[in-house]
Amino acid sequence: MAKDIISTLPDAILCHILSFLETKHAVATSILSKRWKHLWHFVPTLCFNTQVTDQKSNYDFNDFVYSVLVSRDATLPIKSSHLDVTYDKFLDEYFHHPVNGITKWVNFMVQCRVEYLNLHVDSVGIPKLPATILTCTTLVVLKLFCFDTEEGSSSVLPSLKTLHLEIMWFPKLRDFMMFLIG
Repeated sequence: MAKDIISTLPDAILCHILSFLETKHAVATSILSKRWKHLWHFVPTLCFNTQVTDQKSNYDFNDFVYSVLVSRDATLPIKSSHLDVTYDKFLDEYFHHPVNGITKWVNFMVQCRVEYLNLHVDSVGIPKLPATILTCTTLVVLKLFCFDTEEGSSSVLPSLKTLHLEIMWFPKLRDFMMFLIG
């Protein structure tokens, strides 16, 4: 009879293993046993990856992300967070701003002292960069894809070591310079 070695591992190691999974898969492990039911709440990595194709998938995705975020203890730090979402072009016909939830999600992650943040949003309209990112004192790595910045916004990112920008919109050259100075 084979021995169940995984059950003998401490919770910290199991959480570390779960941190390599996309969040929806880490949450799915909660059905394995009573011990695993709440384990995903303590995983220091959040990874959301989806393609929003219609109204239902947009609501389902938003509900899932919100439920994951509010289920976590806000005092537990988020080491790393990845959000990679593609909104199909037709959604702009139904939603004026299909990516409004991103600001709330980012605010929560900043509150949880996120260190590594990767935001990749692909939509017809370029969403505004959530302002709380620009003053996050814990960010060490920041990767942004497809965001618009506010005119006159500057950044204060004292811990930042790596910045990766792709398809970013700065109203004026001085806005870009102020962003980099921070």
